[in-house]
Parts: sequence; structure tokens; C-alpha cells
Amino acid sequence: MTTRLPSSGAPGPGDAAATTCRSDEIVLIHRLLRRLLGEAPGLVRDVAPGDEKRVAFLADHLRSLVALLHMHHHAEDEFFWDRMTERAPACGVHVAVMRRQHRAVSDQLDEIEVLLDEWVSDTSAAKLADALDAVDRTLSEHLVDEERDAFPVLDAVLSDAEWDEISEHAQREKPPLPLFLLLGLLMESVPEADRAAWMARELPAPMRLAYRLVGRRQYERGMRRLHPERGASSTTA
Repeated sequence: MTTRLPSSGAPGPGDAAATTCRSDEIVLIHRLLRRLLGEAPGLVRDVAPGDEKRVAFLADHLRSLVALLHMHHHAEDEFFWDRMTERAPACGVHVAVMRRQHRAVSDQLDEIEVLLDEWVSDTSAAKLADALDAVDRTLSEHLVDEERDAFPVLDAVLSDAEWDEISEHAQREKPPLPLFLLLGLLMESVPEADRAAWMARELPAPMRLAYRLVGRRQYERGMRRLHPERGASSTTA
């Protein structure tokens, strides 16, 4: 992978102790977040008036999505920005933007949590859907900026051991979404031609076996509940 540093005075590949492409692991999470948040406003708007069971199900799903996004940003705040500032001081302006955007997304997510509690009428559903649209726009802008301006620098200044530390931290966290639903969504974020290799590289053998035996069916069942009008995609890796 060629490191694409922004025109900010950050160290280039020749100046760094090592250059990795480990930020690709975070890009995969970004694809998942883009998908889930992008479809959320439509899911809310499509609920039939008076369908309390559907409202309760989607409210739980959206609360889990809010928690997942908070968890993701908290991990980035913990592991990325101080190290990036220390090792690439000229990129301080980018770090400031990342922190500001994280705060903006967090504030919008707090509003969504309030609106989820109020989701008892068509009016509050409309307000919730509009708020989801707004945070989707904010997040989309942030992810573009982060992947363009921060990730090439992080690939240059973080070691493989530090990326491993981040990965181990993520594995210790309890996912707010059902495990096999999250795993299936992650797999769908990987190009189909690369999916089997991704599973072999990223998942221990017992988890691969569990997904094939029971996880895939749980994922497909979860997707049918989320999108009853179109069923589920099947991840066949």
C-alpha cells in the first residue's frame, strides 16, 4: 500500500520507522457504520402507524447502533489522537478537526437517544428520522476526512504492535449488537472475493466453525427482522 500523506508536513514513508496499512481494518468498520446509519432513517419512516412491536424492535436496534458508534469513537480517541499529535506535530490541525467532529457526532447521538425514548407517535418518528439523517451527514463527512487526512499518517507513525493493541482492545469490548449479526455485517463489508481470506486471517478456527454451524443462520434471521421486505443477504464464506 502506498502511503498518501496529506500536505501537512507529516512524516513521509522515508521518515517513519515503519509504514503499515493497518488502517484498512478501521475502514472496514467505517463501511459497516455507513451502511447501518445510512439505512436507519428509512427504517424509522417505514414503520406503520401503531406498530408498537416494530417500534420497540427498531428502538433497541438503534440504541445498539448508537452504542457501537460511541464505542468506536471512544477507542479512536484513546489510541489515535495523542499519539498522532506527538509523532506528527504538523498534523495537529487534523487532530483538532477529528476531535471536534467526534464531539459533534456524540452530541447528535445524545439527541437521538432522547428521541428514541419519545418515539410513540408519527410526529416523534419524523423528528427521529430527521435527526438520523443529520447524524448520517455529519458522520459521512467525518469519515471521509478521517480516512483522507488521519489514516495515512497513523499508518506511518503507529507500529504493528500498537495496531495489535487496538485490535485486542476491540476484541475485549462486548459488542452492543448481537455477535453473529455484527460478524455477518462485517463480512458483507469485505469484497466477496476477499471474504474467505479475511475470515481465515481475522477469526480463530472455533469462531469460523461456529459461524458456519449456527452464526450464518442467526445473521440471516436478524437481517430478515431488520428488513422484512427484502429478506437477508447470505455471507457464504
